[in-house]
This record gives sequence, C-alpha cells and structure tokens, in this order.
Amino acid sequence: MVEVTVDQLTRIEGHYRITTQVNEEGVVTEAQSMGLMLRGFERFLQNQDPRDAALLTQRICGVCPTSHSIAAANALDQLFGVEDAVPKDALVMRNIHQSLNLIASHATHIYVLWGPDLANPAYKTLLGNYGDTGKAVWNELLGRFAPISYRLDGVDIPVGRGYVAAIGEKRRLHEAISLFGAKMPHSVAAHVGGVTYGPTVADIGQLAAYYWKFMDFVENFVLGVSPETWVENTRFASSPQKAVGFVVDRLQELVDASLVSNDFSYAAGWGDVPLYAAFGSELVGEEVLGLPVSMKLDRIGGYSDPSKIGYLVYGLFFKPELGDGYDPTCPPDSRIVPPGFLNGKLEFQKFDHSKITESIAHSFYVDSESDREPLEGTTQPEPEPDEIEYSRGIESRYSWIKAPHYDGIPCEVGPLSRMLVMKDPLITGLADLFREKGYPVTNTYLRMLARMQEILVVASELIKWLAEDLNPNGKFAVPTDLSMAKDSEGMGLWEAPRGALGHWIKTGSDSKVTLYQAVVPSTWNLAPRNSAGIPGPVEQALSGAKISVAENALGVDYTNPLGILHTSRAYDPCLACAVHAIDFKGQQKGKFRVV
Repeated sequence: MVEVTVDQLTRIEGHYRITTQVNEEGVVTEAQSMGLMLRGFERFLQNQDPRDAALLTQRICGVCPTSHSIAAANALDQLFGVEDAVPKDALVMRNIHQSLNLIASHATHIYVLWGPDLANPAYKTLLGNYGDTGKAVWNELLGRFAPISYRLDGVDIPVGRGYVAAIGEKRRLHEAISLFGAKMPHSVAAHVGGVTYGPTVADIGQLAAYYWKFMDFVENFVLGVSPETWVENTRFASSPQKAVGFVVDRLQELVDASLVSNDFSYAAGWGDVPLYAAFGSELVGEEVLGLPVSMKLDRIGGYSDPSKIGYLVYGLFFKPELGDGYDPTCPPDSRIVPPGFLNGKLEFQKFDHSKITESIAHSFYVDSESDREPLEGTTQPEPEPDEIEYSRGIESRYSWIKAPHYDGIPCEVGPLSRMLVMKDPLITGLADLFREKGYPVTNTYLRMLARMQEILVVASELIKWLAEDLNPNGKFAVPTDLSMAKDSEGMGLWEAPRGALGHWIKTGSDSKVTLYQAVVPSTWNLAPRNSAGIPGPVEQALSGAKISVAENALGVDYTNPLGILHTSRAYDPCLACAVHAIDFKGQQKGKFRVV
C-alpha cells in the first residue's frame, strides 16, 4: 500500500490536502479530505451589528462573495421580519448579481482551476499512441488549456487560447457586477430589505452589452454553435433522449469530418464543450462515436454505495412572477432552480431545512454534542495544539472542515445536483444513459459537463430578467431599523456556484449577534467522515478510483495521480469557503507533493 498525498489540491489557494491509500494496482482504497485551516467568521461576528453580515461574510471568499452577501441578506430579511415585503425588483437584482457571479465563477473553474489538467503531459503520451488523430487532439488540449508559466519537456508553452479568453471574460463579468454593486469582488449591493442601488436604463443597456459580448465568447470558444441553438435543443428539449440525441448527432458530424482531416480546431467547429464531451467519456467517445481513445472520466468519481450519498439543492433565483417577498424555508415551486433532495438512486424528496445538521466527530472542534443543527451550532476550536494532528487516521480527527449531512446522509452539492433536481434534459439524459450502460450514474465527466451546461441555463434566464422583469423605476428596498432585530433569528438559504449555501443568525436583547453559522458548499463536498463514520462526498468519490491517466492505461504513476486531481478538482473545491486559522505546528507534508 502506498500513501499518495496531494497538498495543496487547489490552484486558487491552498490549505487543503487529499491523502489516499493506494494499492499496487493503482486503485484508491481509502481517502481523507483535510481542511488545514479554521474559518473564524462565525466567531468574530459575535456581538456585531447584524447588518454588517452582508458585507463581512463576503470576505469568506473572493470568488463567490456575491453568494455570501445574498445568503446573509436573506438571513437578515427574516431576522428583521421583512422577508415577505422585499420588493420584486430588489429580488430580481439579487438574481442578476448572483447569475453574473455564477457564470464568472464557472468560467474560472472550467478554464483556470480544472482545465489545465487536460494539458497534463500524461495525455501527450496517451494520445501519442493513436497516430495523427491523437497528436491533433493533444495539440488542441495544450493549445487551449495550458496555464500561465507552463513548461513541458524543457520548452515554454504559450498560454492556452481558451484560458486567456476566459480570464478576459471573467474581468468583463466583474465589470458588469460593478455596475450595480460598486465593485467586485465584495460588492455592496445586498442589504437587509432589498439592495442598495436601483439601476438606470443606461445601466441595464450597458449590462446587456456585456452579456452579448460574453455570449460571443460562448459561441466561438465554448460551444462552436450559437448558444440559442444549444439551449433550444438541450435545456428546452422535449425529452432527455432528444437532448442527448442532439449532442451526439452534433458530435458525430464533427467526428466524421475531423477523423479524415485530423482538424479538431475551433475553426472546424470543435468548441471546448464538444471537445470535452467527445473525448472525456469512454461511453460517448469510444462506444457511441467510435473514437479510438478517450480520457475515461466517466469511469471515475462515482459513488459505490447509494445509501450513503445524496444530492442536495436549497433552491436558487427568486421567481419574478411571484411579486414582492419570499418564503425563507424554500418551499416547492418558490425558486427558478427548485429546492430538493435526491437520494443515491436519484429518487426525489421534498426539501426540509430542519434535516440539516453538522458533525464535528472528525473535526478539530470541541463540543458536548457531536451533531447540531445550524441554529444551535457552535464553533469552538480545539485549544490544545498537540491535539491538532493530521496523520492519526480515519478513526481520529483530521480536518478543520465540519461534516454537514441531510437526514444523516452526506450530500454532494453544486451544478450536478442542481441540474439533476431541476431535471435538465441533457444532464438527466446522460445520467440515465450511464446507468443503463453500467457506468457510475454520476461521475467526474458528468460533474464537469453539468457545470458547462449550467452556464447556458443561467444565461438564458439572465437576459430575461434584464429585458423583461427589471423595472428601473421600481422599488428596491424597504426601510429597517436595528430595533427590529431584537431577540430574533434568521435563515438565508441560497446557492453559490459551488452548491448549497446557508447562513443562520440569532440576536439578543440589544439586537447584536449572539450566533452565526455558515454552512457552505465546500463544507458539504469536502467534509470528513461524520459521526456515523460515513465518508464525505469527495472521500467517497475517490474510493475505488484508479489514480493514473485514463484508468491507468499507461500503468500506475504514483507521482502524477491524475485520477485524484481530476475527480477532486471537479467539485471546484474552495477552502476559503470551507475553513479559515492555522495548523499550530506546521507539520506533515505528504510523501508525494503535487501542485
């Protein structure tokens, strides 16, 4: 048995470690998800003016600050008792802010945080075994996804075209958020009772111009066809079979032309999504399209025991047609992306916020109870440095991340869960196809494709909010006073790009904060084992995975565990969200360090 540790896992910032036990066949037998820092926000919000929460909690994360500000504002709406009076146009503004942040975050993840692994040198070796076709595909992967300051075989590699274009689009989307929120990151738009700024007609026109420029990027780089054509035939397809059929037919046209010319370029219609959709999946690429090779990402990242995993969605985006106000408990049909829970067999259950609890059984916290509901939660870090030890094994404590669960079950949150709960025809159809053909129903390939699809789903809603639902002459806030928050509590349920996000708050007789708890997407996805010993989602997804390229097609390489990187990074891990203090000793680096 070999211990393979990836530390740090993420490209965006560190403090997150994956430690695995790998057998001689190169298969992961056990995984530990380790957050190496403590998040202190729950503690320093104590005794603060609750209205500051919408500003301060944004500092949890610079990638998805908008999500935290809106979740906090939602919690404050209930705390101040105005949730049923927040004006419709203020809710539409929150939708717009969130949609822009979600699209920017997804683009960053796909191209900058996950995509560079497609330029891993192992793919050069793998694809090089398949003649001119393999070499042409490798050249496209390298030419699109190579990161900044990348060297291969001693040669400096130019930054990928898709990588560079995505960075430019992220900047454009941040400028769009700044039109309404003054700046980005950490805009000042969300506030208890509504938003701080009502847009002008000129603002709306400028934002629409940003939108259409971004859609040019989607057509030319992402899809290779017009976004309208893609959305019409996938998101609004009459059945999952027709959505999958549209994509397969489109890919087959590209394959038939390119296998003759070995041209897999943007000019030949190979957007980044078609290239990934064809060559990322063994089932789609090799079995359906007849390609000679694939990355086999549909073979990894699944869950072996459906009784120990779920898929959770709180709900996202207010429905403008419902008018002023909203229900903070997220009942059915209250959000555009509906709330819901799917068990491991993808059977739907109505969402019930009271089933959310967090466990500290394997985390570095002290409490008289190992499991608590968020409104009764505590965040008391282990005070003894000698007790903060990351190498004592799965029976001990090993992470600063808590372990949330829903009715006792760890849950995956994020784009894949949202697309499944809202029954997106393409993602649902592919999940059905994987089940039918004996592949993991949810897997690394589908997880990334769902993120790509969600960009199109959200973009189609965004333009509607701008063109039809937002009234620049509308009302954008209701008045509030600090005394309204006396001896109260609130809950803000929302969705960040990475998944289900909840903020919970209580106040005392002076209206100051007495409790604040944030249960965030990466806390769900990167959780350690819970009080029942059930591993968190990433830990489960890694169990049974082959660590090297394309199911160990080139043999086992413990120093380049691409299977671990692909699967773990597909969740878009964000340790800034999950945890925030220190490893007091600065101890243990893994036997293998992969950056």
